[in-house]
Amino acid sequence: MPSLKKALVLSGGGGRGAYHVGVLRYLVESGWMEDGVGPEIIAGTSIGAINAAAIASGRTVADMEAAWLRMHTEDVHRLSDDLPALSKPFLRWILRSVLTSETHGGGGGDLPAEERALSMQGIGERLRNLFQTRPFRSLLSTAPWRATLSAWMDFERINSPAAPALLLAATELRTGALRIFCNRPHDGSPSEQLTIDHLMASSSIPIVYPWTTIDTHYYWDGAVLANTPLDPVISLAGDSDCDILVVMMTPWHADSPAALPAPSNMPQDLVQALTLTLDWALLASYRAAFQALEMRNRLAEAATRLELAARMLTDDTLRMTGAIPRPITLPTVIAPQQFMPLEWIIDYEEANHRQLFELGYADAKRTLAGREER
Repeated sequence: MPSLKKALVLSGGGGRGAYHVGVLRYLVESGWMEDGVGPEIIAGTSIGAINAAAIASGRTVADMEAAWLRMHTEDVHRLSDDLPALSKPFLRWILRSVLTSETHGGGGGDLPAEERALSMQGIGERLRNLFQTRPFRSLLSTAPWRATLSAWMDFERINSPAAPALLLAATELRTGALRIFCNRPHDGSPSEQLTIDHLMASSSIPIVYPWTTIDTHYYWDGAVLANTPLDPVISLAGDSDCDILVVMMTPWHADSPAALPAPSNMPQDLVQALTLTLDWALLASYRAAFQALEMRNRLAEAATRLELAARMLTDDTLRMTGAIPRPITLPTVIAPQQFMPLEWIIDYEEANHRQLFELGYADAKRTLAGREER
């Protein structure tokens, strides 16, 4: 009888990642996972990769809450050094809510005096300068994020047998291929020594953040292809049955995508419009992964029936040839019931983090209680 393994898959979502921490608190309280240890397998993309690595580092829920509450926008990103100096004052004003936390005076303010007299022609010239700059890798620099995360993580533990299996998803920039970094052998590949570079690769949002270079390869955010990397988890589990929990930060209705609630507000600016676009892209990524898993199970069921028919009729031609997938129990999805405010994806503020802790805890409790009733 194959053993039962537990696997946790954490999606991307930027500043909304504090939601994961609330979910983790309930998973520990309910006994689903051990605090500071985690389940046997953890997979993540972008901020999900970062929280997954924190668990693999041996961080407790209290440690993670404290780290999130200490964090401000300035600890995550700043304007890129790629940008021309003349464009920076203007961009600092446009992106003030993205670049500066409320603690340090962000979220408001007038256009700098030297910019107020700019005509539309002048603004256009600034933007042309921005996008004609060579080399241009990104709008924002993640140098602060790299320093912040280096203090969070214990890579010696992550790469030791004491840590759970950790899978981090990234997108290879030149080929568009999904790359899974793992501290265990998987799919015929040896285990890798995971570093801060692998975390940065998984969370390198295209255009917004710079790509990350690892061994002459260039990587962007894993959410481009797999916001919730299910296949690598199933592959790593092997012949073991697996209880998979997927934590998403957008509403999910497996039976009826049309039942999804509409966002409460229409986008009011460019940042909100891009954020909503990202929300729908991330949701589509998981929907595709979920449907592929359903198709796999239907194929496994069809193979079982054909095998039975072949035996009953003594007709070997009825048997399905090639590799036959085994059925997989569909994951349990922990997700909010309503869309989160669009700005939360770039909002790294204490009050917001506390609200996300509470929301994640409540959604995990509701979802697992519903699972036990079925």
